Amino acid sequence: MDSFLALKAMTTMRLKSTSLLRILLIPFLILMLILAGIITSVLYRAGEETTDAVAQKTLDVISSRINAVSEKQLASAYVILNSIAPNSIHSKDNNFRLDLAFPKDLLKIEERLWSATGLFPDINQLAYFGAEDGGFVSVRRMVDEGRVEARYRQPGATQSDVYSMSAPNKKIALLRSDQFDPRVRPWYKNAVAKNKAAWSAVYIDFTKREPLLTLSKPLYASDVDSAQGEKLLGVLATDVSLKQITAALQQMAMPDGSIAFIVERSGELVATSLSELPYVRVSDTALKRQFASESVSPLMRNVFNHVQQKVMPQMSDRLRDGVTDEAPVIDIISTPQGMVQIAVGRLIDPAGLEWITIVAVPRAAIRTEMRGLTIGSLGVALSAILGALLLGYLILRWTMVDIRKLTEAARRVGSGEPVRDIDIQRRDEIGVLAESLQEMQHSLRTDSLTHLLNRDTFISQIDFTRRRSTDLKNLRFALLFIDLDHFKKINDEHGHEAGDIVLIEIARRLESAIRKEDAAARFGGDEFVVYLHGVAQRDQANQLVEKLRQAIEAPVRLKEGVTGIVGASIGLALYPEDGLDMDSLLRASDLRMFEEKSRRKARAR
Repeated sequence: MDSFLALKAMTTMRLKSTSLLRILLIPFLILMLILAGIITSVLYRAGEETTDAVAQKTLDVISSRINAVSEKQLASAYVILNSIAPNSIHSKDNNFRLDLAFPKDLLKIEERLWSATGLFPDINQLAYFGAEDGGFVSVRRMVDEGRVEARYRQPGATQSDVYSMSAPNKKIALLRSDQFDPRVRPWYKNAVAKNKAAWSAVYIDFTKREPLLTLSKPLYASDVDSAQGEKLLGVLATDVSLKQITAALQQMAMPDGSIAFIVERSGELVATSLSELPYVRVSDTALKRQFASESVSPLMRNVFNHVQQKVMPQMSDRLRDGVTDEAPVIDIISTPQGMVQIAVGRLIDPAGLEWITIVAVPRAAIRTEMRGLTIGSLGVALSAILGALLLGYLILRWTMVDIRKLTEAARRVGSGEPVRDIDIQRRDEIGVLAESLQEMQHSLRTDSLTHLLNRDTFISQIDFTRRRSTDLKNLRFALLFIDLDHFKKINDEHGHEAGDIVLIEIARRLESAIRKEDAAARFGGDEFVVYLHGVAQRDQANQLVEKLRQAIEAPVRLKEGVTGIVGASIGLALYPEDGLDMDSLLRASDLRMFEEKSRRKARAR
């Protein structure tokens, strides 16, 4: 039977091998067609459709980066304030609130300001607190100069003092004194009026000459009875430097001639990718915000005019309709500088801040990049040709290796030699043949329930081992015949399904307990046979018998909360002492199995 199957497999392989010509030629033809398609496709990418897609992708990426940088700047201010004065803890039903204590002593507050200003020194260099009684304390980390300043104003005092500091509460020298009352400052009044965290308008710091804005929030004491149940302690604030946004925009990779900028609804610039500053000097002692409509860049002026007239009204309509989270508006406009593709987004913060982010990319710049891509198509064509040659070689090599694997597998099936898994992963005729051969030899050689070797395969493989052995005098192995005790009782009490579970589990245990060079088979019913290669001594074999017996007689889970136990009567035969052929060895092991079963029954009685 095995010889017939091997002949059938080899004949089928010869019939199918005529398609190898197609396997070798068709990929080359397809690769040549793909190569022509790649060249044509790359050339067509320089058209208007590709220009639109590349421009839109560029706009989306740049807009996302601008939002990420801006949100990081704004989020840092919240982190600063919450690290100094954490928000109250509320229960889910709002019936319970825990206010975290905030110190009233200015020196204690100063210590918190020192820690907070060290979190983001490039963005938030200054944090300060103004008390309701007029007290004030601030800490400014002057990173560029490598020093720290602190300002103090005691409650009831008329002036504040600025000191150079070496550490919290450690003054080095008095730098200056001036008239200062925090309660009349815009940041203080703004937070108190809104009764929540609030952003100031963007302003220009004349000393540092950079755009800033302030986030301030009022602090209340809940342990004092008042009409509202809370008493104002003061206002905590921090300044946010926007120079990082400008730096990020200026360093952002964009097509030639492209610009990116952020404006407020009024049109005043917050940051820009251009080298011009977002402010102008009006006198020796005064600076003012720069408007996008006043930019030295004609492209910025034209783009902003379009956004102000066409896009901003649409955004206002969406905002009134409750749409607060939307994708950037993508548009193509005509300017004296040519066709320009723009992306307009909105960045809103609940503390009273709304910015408009604008990116403009000239289509001419995209076309320039497309021309470079067209030139690069020649390199792609060359790469495709080389890839075709390499792939052809790999396909040929891959096919021939698999053919050799099939030939060897067919030879083994015909000779009765054990066949391991055929490692061929493909979906053509060779793959189908390998899968069929694998399934065929598996179904013919294994037991359908336990997937162990069946009786005929087990005997033929041991005979093959005997035939293949170059030195029969030194060949040694043990044969174990195993019959399960009490198996019929499990079938009678729990059904044949439970019996199948027991057989499958016993088979699994046998395979786990034996070595790679050993073999296990189901002979039928509840009988199993085990081949132990190289076992020559009866004592050694008996030790292995006990190991297998312990594995078999462990409880088997039949179903939830129900287990079954079977015994194992095992007969042992050694080659060549107990026989020189399989029939003799099987008779000897079967007889000893029955003898042991009788002894076990006698002991049980």
